[in-house]
Amino acid sequence: MSGAKRRIRLSGVLHRRVLATVGLLAIGSTARATEWDISLDTRLVSSDADRSVMDGGLAPVRFDRDDCTLALGRARLALTQPIAEQWSAHLDASVYDDKGGALAGLTEAYLQFRPYPREGYRLRVKAGAFYPPLSLENRANGWDSPYTLSYSAIDSWVAVEVRAIGLEANLDWLGTRLGHSFDLGVTAAAFGWNEQAGAVLAGTGFALSDRQTPVFGRVGRPGVPPLHGVEPFVQIDGRMGAYAGIEARYLNRLTLRLLRYDNRADPTASDTLANTIAWDTRFTSAALRAENGDGWTGIVQWLRGETIIAPGGFAIEWPFDSAYALLSRRLGRNTVSARYDRFNVEVRGADGAGAQSGHAWTASYAFDATARWHLTVEWLQVRSDSYNRHDLLGESPWSTQTQVQLAVRHSLGSARR
Repeated sequence: MSGAKRRIRLSGVLHRRVLATVGLLAIGSTARATEWDISLDTRLVSSDADRSVMDGGLAPVRFDRDDCTLALGRARLALTQPIAEQWSAHLDASVYDDKGGALAGLTEAYLQFRPYPREGYRLRVKAGAFYPPLSLENRANGWDSPYTLSYSAIDSWVAVEVRAIGLEANLDWLGTRLGHSFDLGVTAAAFGWNEQAGAVLAGTGFALSDRQTPVFGRVGRPGVPPLHGVEPFVQIDGRMGAYAGIEARYLNRLTLRLLRYDNRADPTASDTLANTIAWDTRFTSAALRAENGDGWTGIVQWLRGETIIAPGGFAIEWPFDSAYALLSRRLGRNTVSARYDRFNVEVRGADGAGAQSGHAWTASYAFDATARWHLTVEWLQVRSDSYNRHDLLGESPWSTQTQVQLAVRHSLGSARR
């Protein structure tokens, strides 16, 4: 089947799924009220960074020196519609005003089945588009971070390129309800439409941002290097990917999460009509979060993997790894956080295109003025060495780029009335 016909068929399937979800929402609304959440995040930005990735550059932060003004951080609308007693449908949509890429769309959309716990076990099943459960940092509504404006390098990459569009099952053993001091959980999923995950990482490297690519959206301007408006969420070879993970929780104080992800793409496959290549991407993630009753939170996470393409049988591989440590303290309505990130991308089989190494420091102060108004100030500095900065832009591969943001967010919702 040609790439064009395949895309037409997939488009039809997706439209039918969207219509089915809307129908379920309409049916469920007659029985139980819809839960909703709206937020508007505006930013005052100061940055000395080079041209942003969304505008065809290689800056490892979201905003560049041309964005030193008032900007839209994110406008978000989320709806959760309970259906009967154990089903619900969830839609999460965002709007951005960046220079390139998809400016609006759904970041998550799924149907969830969550029966009542039985004999100490709890099951949850999702079908649709959602994030794999690897982050212990992005735990707020809308897959956002309650600690900093900019996500870690790991979660920034996940927000841009990684999404599961398929079926996920999670089974928890609730030991704390049975008199034990810990809970255990296992997760497994099968998914498709993530076969260009890795293209952004190989093209521009790691960055620290908070921009989430909408499902079936693009990254960068079409036809503008180095990304040419890449679309991470496509299916090229017809193969399904999978991930599996485990989670252990001790007295709600310690959480350990491990995940193995593999999109199982055929690196020799391509769609010549759409000019796309399948990226064979896999990684392992390990994260630990510790909390105490005095408002302290500490998080460490490590991720390592590789992404491979082999057009015409000639393989090029980009091994990558990143890690971070975050420390946060909440005092009443105030939250102070600091994070250190390091990241690295190597190249095998090519002349070095895409190689990158670097580290970053982030400091943030957040103030919850009311349940609806939130103020955050963040300082972020990234130091990196990028082969592509010299090769594509003719600039020094070394750079130090600093971004300062003042964010004011106003939120409304059914839980805030």
